[in-house]
Amino acid sequence: MLNKRKRYVSFFENDPTLHLVNGVENLIKASYNKGYTLILASSSAMVNIDRVFNRFNLNSYFSAKISGADLTASKPHPEIFEKAAILGKTAKENCIVIEDSDNGIKAANDAGIYVFGYRNPMAEDQTLKYADAVISNFKELEEIL
Repeated sequence: MLNKRKRYVSFFENDPTLHLVNGVENLIKASYNKGYTLILASSSAMVNIDRVFNRFNLNSYFSAKISGADLTASKPHPEIFEKAAILGKTAKENCIVIEDSDNGIKAANDAGIYVFGYRNPMAEDQTLKYADAVISNFKELEEIL
């Protein structure tokens, strides 16, 4: 198991072809430049979140990062998004969530936060049917914001 983890970390940190989902970096930078407060709220472990943030130099754009792995309840429980709104010092009605999973959408709905469902080609089994709006690429969202 340890060798498998080492190979994964080595691949992640050294493969020059590895990139963010198309359009994500532009959306992050455009949102940041418009003065939006960005909080990452992910079910991933913080070590993996940090690995992505460090690899793609994202730390300066985000005010906070939350790992669902550190919370008492995971998605579909709304705790992660409620905490994100608090950390962002923003009323929930002024927040948006971008989610590619039905559990995440339910969590955002239950938190009372507007949610964009992202039709992720890597998660085709997700319906996104309870999202407030659905996008297929991040350029669509950049144009809306």
